[in-house]
Order: sequence, then C-alpha cells, then structure tokens
Amino acid sequence: MREMLTISVLAKRAGVTSKTLRYWERLRLLPRAARSHTGYRLFEPESLRYVAFIHKSKALGLTLAEMREILRLARSGQCPCPAVIGWTDRKITSLEEQIRSLSAILDRLRRIRGQWPEGTCPPDQCGAVCQLIEELPEAQTFERRQTHAKTLDGNLDRAGNACCDGVAGSGRSCCQ
Repeated sequence: MREMLTISVLAKRAGVTSKTLRYWERLRLLPRAARSHTGYRLFEPESLRYVAFIHKSKALGLTLAEMREILRLARSGQCPCPAVIGWTDRKITSLEEQIRSLSAILDRLRRIRGQWPEGTCPPDQCGAVCQLIEELPEAQTFERRQTHAKTLDGNLDRAGNACCDGVAGSGRSCCQ
C-alpha cells in the first residue's frame, strides 16, 4: 500500500493549515481524501502537487474559481491552457488599468503635497476638519486645472499646437 499522508502531515509539508486543506478539498481543488478506520483524512502524496499548483496559481492572481475550472477541464481530458491564457490576458489588461489609475492618484497626491506648507496649521485655523483638505477644489476641477497648467507651461494646447505666451496664470484661456 502507498504511503498516505494525514492532514496534519500534508499541512506541515505544504506549509498551510489543516483548515486550508479541508477548504480546498471542499472546493475540489484537492482530490477527495480517503478516510482511515477512525475517520481521519488520508491524502495521496500527489496532493502535494495540487498544493503546489494552487500556490503557483495564486501567485499569478488566479481565483479559486479559475483554479477549479482549470482542474475541471484537465480532469475531463480538455486542455485548460487556452482558458489560462485568456484569464492571464484579461488580468494583464486589468492590472495595467489599475497601475494607470494608481499612478494618477500618486501624481495628484504629490502635486497637492507640494502645495502644502510644512508643519501644522496655526491653532486659530484648526477646525472640525483638516483645512488643507477642506480648501482643495473638487477632484475633477483640480485635475482640469492641473492639465491646463501643464499645457500652459509647455506652450502647447491639448492638441499639441502652440498656445498662449506660456505663462501659467496669465489669464489667457486659449488652451481650453
């Protein structure tokens, strides 16, 4: 008879908790464990391969549902690779969008922070909320102003044409 692994041995070798293994078994990410005569779960040594698959899939950002679908396809004799490629492509696109969004937030925070003085506000100007935040324009208005200021600084309008005299705050509005 092949060596079987109790759930505690498998958990220790896999570097996860027994609770995690029971959860993955319930989701059918791990093959169903046999039971000892006393009711303990007994896993095939191959279960370690499934745990490695789960860890690698998580590192790629795959969801548990996607992992389950990969295993379903493989167990039914179908190649899961096209599905994995599709999910990966969609995750790449999504992450690129998130990075652009986070970069915009980071740029905005840096611009705003550059406008704030060091230290704290004078005691007579402290209110119920932070004055620094309270005095900020609405986010969309702020972003339009920053975009306009950048175009003025570069002497170009949004279409890339020569614009104004390049002096921010000159009062000219040809770049709008």
